Amino acid sequence: MLKIALAGSTGMLGIDVGAVLKGANFQVRNFNSKNMDITVASQVETGIKAFNPDYIINCAAYTRVDLAETEKVKTDAVNNTGAKNLAEAAISTGSRLIHISTDYVFDGKKKTPYTEDDEKNPLNEYGLSKLKGEEAIKNSGASYLIIRTGGLYGKNGNNFVNTILKLADSRKKIEVVNDQFITPTYTKDLAYALSEIIMKDNSKNETYHLTNGGHTSWYEFAIEIIKVFKRTNTEIIPISSDKLNRPAKRPHNSILDNSKIKEDFSISLRHWKDALKKYCNDIGYFIR
Repeated sequence: MLKIALAGSTGMLGIDVGAVLKGANFQVRNFNSKNMDITVASQVETGIKAFNPDYIINCAAYTRVDLAETEKVKTDAVNNTGAKNLAEAAISTGSRLIHISTDYVFDGKKKTPYTEDDEKNPLNEYGLSKLKGEEAIKNSGASYLIIRTGGLYGKNGNNFVNTILKLADSRKKIEVVNDQFITPTYTKDLAYALSEIIMKDNSKNETYHLTNGGHTSWYEFAIEIIKVFKRTNTEIIPISSDKLNRPAKRPHNSILDNSKIKEDFSISLRHWKDALKKYCNDIGYFIR
């Protein structure tokens, strides 16, 4: 039975990954900020060595994109130093590190979906810290897989789907940007794919893109949420990113090309619209 050390086990993605891995009969040990601060190298070394896992999956991240602009030190500590610490622990235990990264390492200026080898040029501190984390892992000498994803939503954390549903219960109109394009990705679908990756792993050091299929704008995504969850009394109003005036810039194009992981692992996630319907069935029509 393979032993998996799961960092970020209490986060939105981490909870689903933990549940899926345990269901697939892996031996999982959960690590989070209460029992292993990934920003402290000694804690990571001690925690990982005591378990001696076959794999370390890093779902831990500082993901508050706007706050990251002012909380630069904290953001870098988690997303960059934390990744480096896990990579070094992986070397000392002979473990393989699977690290979750983001579409925000790109600037969004490309007109077509991003491949793994496209130029990285993050627009915000969050994206920069995640890119530094990727580079730290690649330069560490650890055995690794880097999985970039984006537009995550799931039952166990703050996300766009739940925000739209909550707003729809209190507002007649909701403004949503229509000039940023993404692929919404259900955390449970990503979790099952990670399990499959481990079972098919070829031990090569690689970076992959992995999202649900298709793509959309945040505006069109919101319309689909309202439709699927039957909140049709609320109107979604399209606006430009400039109108929001958020602290952190977002890329206009965050669509990732999933061809490489499909070719190497025969993994292809369902279309984002089908994933949203599954999420609706999984949680029911109401967010409490």
